Amino acid sequence: MYLEEFKYRMVRKASLVGMWIRMRIGYGLPFKKTILADNYGFCNSKQPCLPSLPWSYPDFDISKLSAADNESLEGVITTIAGPQDNWHKEPDTGLFWPVQFFPRIAFHPGNPVGDIQRVWERSRLQNLVTLGLICRVTQHANAQHLLIRMLEKKMLSWIDGNPWLLGIHYISTMECALRLISICHALDLIRNQKVSLQAWQGVVYLVHSHAYFIRRRLCLYSYAGNHTLGECAGLIYAGLLFPELPDAQDWLQTGLDHMEREANVQILADGGNREQSFCYLTMMVDLCGLVTALLKHYGKSVPDGIEQAWIRGSFFLQAFAASPDRLPAMGDSDDGYALSRHLQLSWQPNSQFPELCRKRLQVFEASGFSKIQGETVHGNMRFTHGQLGIACGSGHGHADALSVCWDLGDKPTLIDPGTYLYDRDPHFRRYFRGTSAHNTIIVNAFDQALQNTQTSFGWLQPYRAELVWQQNDLEGRILLLACHNGYAGMGITHWRALIYDCRFGWAIWDCVHGTGEHHLAMHWHVDAPIERSRGEWIVDCASQPWFIRIEGGKSDRYCGNEDLPLGWISRKYASREPINTIKAEVRTQLPHEFLTIISPQLVIPTELFIDDTLIQKLRNHCKRGVGVQVQH
Repeated sequence: MYLEEFKYRMVRKASLVGMWIRMRIGYGLPFKKTILADNYGFCNSKQPCLPSLPWSYPDFDISKLSAADNESLEGVITTIAGPQDNWHKEPDTGLFWPVQFFPRIAFHPGNPVGDIQRVWERSRLQNLVTLGLICRVTQHANAQHLLIRMLEKKMLSWIDGNPWLLGIHYISTMECALRLISICHALDLIRNQKVSLQAWQGVVYLVHSHAYFIRRRLCLYSYAGNHTLGECAGLIYAGLLFPELPDAQDWLQTGLDHMEREANVQILADGGNREQSFCYLTMMVDLCGLVTALLKHYGKSVPDGIEQAWIRGSFFLQAFAASPDRLPAMGDSDDGYALSRHLQLSWQPNSQFPELCRKRLQVFEASGFSKIQGETVHGNMRFTHGQLGIACGSGHGHADALSVCWDLGDKPTLIDPGTYLYDRDPHFRRYFRGTSAHNTIIVNAFDQALQNTQTSFGWLQPYRAELVWQQNDLEGRILLLACHNGYAGMGITHWRALIYDCRFGWAIWDCVHGTGEHHLAMHWHVDAPIERSRGEWIVDCASQPWFIRIEGGKSDRYCGNEDLPLGWISRKYASREPINTIKAEVRTQLPHEFLTIISPQLVIPTELFIDDTLIQKLRNHCKRGVGVQVQH
């Protein structure tokens, strides 16, 4: 540990002690709930204090608000706002988190209450932004009145139910920052309505108390990560929107300095994510975009590192998803957002969109993702050949080296099963982040990387993955070859080639290179009905059947197996449902090869131009070992 980090940790700890003393004696607190909102420009301006943002407005019929009677109207608005119950209640278990000094609360796996993420999500107060958006588009006066009253009620309820530093909502500094940002946007959306003085006072109190706390609990050095970007964005919002507060300039400058530095670490050179999670990348990219828009709105210069991180991150996201609600489920996802699920900031058309993203083959080497865009009838495949993410310590990546996912039209067909939960049900937490939950090969039932079972995010042993060969010929065939060393301790290297031919479809060739006898299992997670027919699996893809033929192992189907576990998908956080999984396995001497053919017609390998010459080329690359330079 460097001296600078040692000092940082000491100051962070001392600051915590100081805040605890202030909280206990109630003396010298720098903020009050009864502060005069009239002294703050944000609370008095008739013009918007925040930039206009691109929104996809809530997907329900606004005209229903006008047609509903008062009782029905209130019911609709209450549903949108979320349940009005205790802010410390865990929704799945019905148990309550203690309201005590936050460092003393046990929330890690094995805690007696439940998954803390479920409670944090509600307390980001991002549903209040949704209320503000609806209030902006409806012309129904009574609906506007009820929307504003509900927004105020929820915000003030949170403030009253969460005394400063008491309870789980102060454990994560980033959660405080996201809450601060959402409150500012929610109130700015309705500022020309009849907002109560108490509500404006609540905004000032929440911003001041949260920014004061964030400044003293910033995640830096070895603590730095996606949380740091959120915390810095919160400081920038507080410092710029509330310059009247005594520490505003310090918040603004601190936020800008650290955010620019960390944006260039967390958002890689190709726009991908250090942590190998599309969900967390979207949050970070949106935060950079929000800060960029905010600074420009106030005529301030934008640090180049922040704006460029937003631009390259947007390019990357748009290469893999047409909208934020169609993100690939790779890596962890808690269904969280920087501001709102309706924000479209990082999906705006851009004339600078690179030519790379219009090509049939797109390779993002820094982050370790590739995408082959097939003909319309063949769909597209994503190939994962990146690192584990934050391998040492805690991170949001999964052990999914060399996994592929296949989208046919708008429908994900070979899928990444998702996340499920973080801090509850460790049996399934290990599964969803482990190798058998992904479309790749697992050796001797060991994950490619060793999970730290003491935490929800820890890894004890990372792996190295690498793209070693790519070919795009004039006949419409594209080939990618990659490898990883996650089983190097067993003397094993896994090689995989993804092959696309516009005349037939897809093929995946695997070589598990090593010595001795081992058990190999390859999984294909299929989000569609399947059935076996002779030597093939038939996938019902609605428009037509597709055939999956597997050579190199005996295959069987699993669906909703709780014991292994195997055959599950998590479409959103905290939910899981059965799905079809094909498992092809064999116990054999190494080296061993698999060949999987995915095509809309029954074919044999020789018809696919997967001849001895091609296979021999692939074998020759494997013999050269890990570290081969990419060839074009």
